[in-house]
Amino acid sequence: MTLLRAAARTLLASYFIASGIKAVRNPGVLVPAAEPVADKLVPLAKQYAPEQVAAFIPEDTETLVRINGATQILGGLALASGRGRRVGAMLLAASLIPSTAAKHPFWTREDPEERALDKSHFLKNVSLLGGVLLAAGDTEGKPSLAWRAQKGGHAIAQSTSKTTHKVAKKAGELTSGGGNDLAEAALASGAALVSTVVATSRRAAKRARKEAVKAQIVAAKQAKAARKVAEAQAARTAALAAAAAKQAKKDAPKQLKAAREAARAQAEKVGKHIERGRN
Repeated sequence: MTLLRAAARTLLASYFIASGIKAVRNPGVLVPAAEPVADKLVPLAKQYAPEQVAAFIPEDTETLVRINGATQILGGLALASGRGRRVGAMLLAASLIPSTAAKHPFWTREDPEERALDKSHFLKNVSLLGGVLLAAGDTEGKPSLAWRAQKGGHAIAQSTSKTTHKVAKKAGELTSGGGNDLAEAALASGAALVSTVVATSRRAAKRARKEAVKAQIVAAKQAKAARKVAEAQAARTAALAAAAAKQAKKDAPKQLKAAREAARAQAEKVGKHIERGRN
């Protein structure tokens, strides 16, 4: 890490660390502005997140504000220290989007001065978002993982091609006449084999990514459908229980009246038997 990069990252992280400490210590000030955004984002997150994750998503706005502040502190420290700086920058970018929408919704302001002030802060946060995204993509001059993977594939292809060329050349030295043709054929076959392997691996990786995305979409749809079926079943069960309770409440007076009449008839019958015994 160069001195210039270290200074720039520390300056960029200072805003997020200070903002995060303020949110963790005194979240109540930010709750009124954060509630409209939380009311929209929390149901969406619970709807599309896996059930294991959705169960842990808090619905309390004050807790969400504290979590966002803690995320800014963690991401700012990672960016400033240089340890996990790219992951920290991504955390800052993720925390900046909802906080900007909550604090500076200039499109909802009617007062021109308030609109202008919020718009200025909104653009400032957009600039900060661009800065942390640049920090997230900064490799300090080192090759990225994608470039290394591509370079490694080319190196393997070149090494295989050289090995095939040496084998073909040795075969040409040991044979005569048709040996040159055999060496050239072996070289061409080796190069074709390497090209096929590289192309196949790329296609397989691309296909695997597509299949993973499709699987996630299907899983989300199935979870949503299962949730709707469960809600409908619960509503149906509640309706049947309410109807049964209502019917029982309605039939209770009739059953009580019938029991009283039966008891009265039994008492009269017993009284008659007693009178007969006396006579």
